[in-house]
Amino acid sequence: MKIPPVLILLLFLSSMVSAIEGDVRVRLQRRFPACRGTIENYYAGDEFGFYDRFRFRSGTMRFSLLLDKARGEEWVDIISGGVIWTPPNGNLQSVSAGWLKVDLGSGMVISCPGRWSDLSELALYKPPGIRNRIEPATSAWGCRGDPLIGAGALARFGDLDVSLLAAYSLLDSIGDGHHRTASEIAGKAAIRETLGAIRVGGEEWGVTLAGAIEHDSDEQYWVRMGTDWDLDFNTFRFTGETAAGVDSGGVSAAFWAAPTQNFGNFRHMLMLLRNPSDFPDARTSPPIGRECDIGFCYGFRWNVFSRTVLKAGAGTYFNNDEHLLRGSTEIQYRFPWNMEATMGGRTRTETAESGWRVWTGNSWQPLEKFNIRTKLSFTGWSSDEDSTENGTGIELRIRYFPVSLLSVGLGGAAFSTDGYNSRVYAAEAFFPGEFGSTALWDRGFMFHMSISAEISEDLFLRARFLRKIIEDAAVLGSGWEETEGDSRTEFGFQLDCSLQ
Repeated sequence: MKIPPVLILLLFLSSMVSAIEGDVRVRLQRRFPACRGTIENYYAGDEFGFYDRFRFRSGTMRFSLLLDKARGEEWVDIISGGVIWTPPNGNLQSVSAGWLKVDLGSGMVISCPGRWSDLSELALYKPPGIRNRIEPATSAWGCRGDPLIGAGALARFGDLDVSLLAAYSLLDSIGDGHHRTASEIAGKAAIRETLGAIRVGGEEWGVTLAGAIEHDSDEQYWVRMGTDWDLDFNTFRFTGETAAGVDSGGVSAAFWAAPTQNFGNFRHMLMLLRNPSDFPDARTSPPIGRECDIGFCYGFRWNVFSRTVLKAGAGTYFNNDEHLLRGSTEIQYRFPWNMEATMGGRTRTETAESGWRVWTGNSWQPLEKFNIRTKLSFTGWSSDEDSTENGTGIELRIRYFPVSLLSVGLGGAAFSTDGYNSRVYAAEAFFPGEFGSTALWDRGFMFHMSISAEISEDLFLRARFLRKIIEDAAVLGSGWEETEGDSRTEFGFQLDCSLQ
């Protein structure tokens, strides 16, 4: 049964009546020129995108409401929200209901919405986190496509923690969570999923059981059970999780285990893992999300001198007849005159291709109200078919605080690559809550500008502008996302207000 959006709004508005504090975030963005899907009316909506978040607290209750629309969608495409109750005392720690985010263990049994990306090799010096969390979703990303809608509770009985979750969710049957085309709209909330999970654990261990049924024509199902541990012996720590899962394809097992040593100035970790392709992966987010029959990782962080830090990590993963080898290293040095320099490299070798990336950059604050960041990148890629690509990128970012309540950011990046495989990455102007890195390829230039003003102690207004130009390009993008011309321009505004 689909929850009517009007009911969600009424429940939330009724909670505001007794609310005594909270915050509001309103974001509006647009891209120019319009894409082919919008111009030819293949998309249901326009080029605007917006995101609204309202959060309020009243006593031991916290309420949230999320409204979201991506480019090409109808206005207010996603309406979601949640409530969490945290009793002041007793065995019950919290009760949550609505659109949820859940992490029980390290993510091998159940995690929703999961992680943005895989674990970087530069972070392999510390073990993945083991959590026990059920709470309302904090972003529209966790409510798109395959939201988790239900209720959950966390309780503690002495040294024993118990977590319970029950959900009845409406999932999309097609697409990536957007609802622009007629087929995507028809597939919105087309699959009904019933899910349950329980976790019991202590300070150093936990056991999790989860299962779900999709009530479509095939009645797809999965069940997983796992145990995790986090044993701390002063300078030595041993963490991991092992899980078994079953679905219509059969039974499979996955695990990771990692001993870590921390000597203050030197910290390192070794990891052994297995995440096979036949392990049922719905609603999971393994610490290292790469599929492999067996994998080995090692990483360290070393404070070589008082101002010098060296980080490095490598991992090799075997999956059937394929293999993947990844490695990264980075060294940072802090100068006495408010400058930090960085130099690093990353390699990736697969069965039929390999790539590399090196960079150097610095961050310098010559004046109290002035900061400069620079970065120079080189990339390369090759395959067994005698195909090669190379790329170069240079980046400059400036942040200036003319007055205490105002900051202005200017930045740009020039890039030249032989194709997507030799792409470079650069930072762009972004709002709090957004991902601030973008991939650049071909030959061109990107310019961005941002302004942040503190109107009052509880009110912030932010704006950003971005323009990207590709040399000698007649169109950018492909398919229905294709735009005419050699450039794209984006504008955006965000208002953050704290209510006391």
